[in-house]
Amino acid sequence: MFYDLCIPWPNTVTKSSSLEYTKITGPVPDLFKTVAILHQFGYRTIAYNSDVLGALNSAECNITTDIFAAAFPDTEFLSRATVLLDDTAQAQGLIALGNKFDILAVRPATEKLLLAACTSLDIDIISLDLSQRLPFYLRHRTIGAAIARGIKIEICYSASTRQGDNNARRNLISNAAALFRATRGKGIVISSGAVKALECRGPYDVANLATIWGFTQEKGKHAIAEDARGAVVHARMRRKSFKQVIEVIEEDTPDTQEKPELKRTAPSTVTTPLNSSKNKRQKTAS
Repeated sequence: MFYDLCIPWPNTVTKSSSLEYTKITGPVPDLFKTVAILHQFGYRTIAYNSDVLGALNSAECNITTDIFAAAFPDTEFLSRATVLLDDTAQAQGLIALGNKFDILAVRPATEKLLLAACTSLDIDIISLDLSQRLPFYLRHRTIGAAIARGIKIEICYSASTRQGDNNARRNLISNAAALFRATRGKGIVISSGAVKALECRGPYDVANLATIWGFTQEKGKHAIAEDARGAVVHARMRRKSFKQVIEVIEEDTPDTQEKPELKRTAPSTVTTPLNSSKNKRQKTAS
């Protein structure tokens, strides 16, 4: 099963207004076409992404994950928040924000914030805008700390399929190659970030595209399948467990199925006559 964990949610659509939109009105048609083409390509888990700026205490989840559930019943839709991290004070509101969304991602603006995201923040994905020139270097020790904690690093390929921006394509190729060297190809998730259906690509096209960045086709498919699934599982463990520890409680057996009682029996004793040993001695002597 293939995953696409970054489909931008239209800012003009809220939970209250999403019920009024149909497939032929409002901004939802573009979103519906994008979801439809992803479903046709074989993606069965799709996450709607909402960018969060500034203070996190007032941020709310305006994503309606079941808006197309009737049209695609075999597809799982998730909500995701990507925090544009530009201040260390924002880290205090990440826990409350993470409980409102299924997946929590951050986009650090400085190397100091990247180090904090890799080593201490309770998040699921680190999403870097690789279409722009990064203000810091991607070091193996820093990125490796995030991967060791189960955090995935995301590459959005829509910059390479979007027409008219050659600089973004060049930056994406060089930055993605640098990220591959820093991670040794481990812990990377490839998403589309597509605003339109024309920007989406099938799983095997994404795997071929990843070979330009240094991936093998096997690792490219792994980035949209097993690694992406790992990000979803990590998000569920973060929200529904305490420090990723789950307590399993066995149910008691009903009274009607009581175990039969075991009857205790006295141990059998063997009695021997007292003079038996004397008789044996007499026979041997004779």
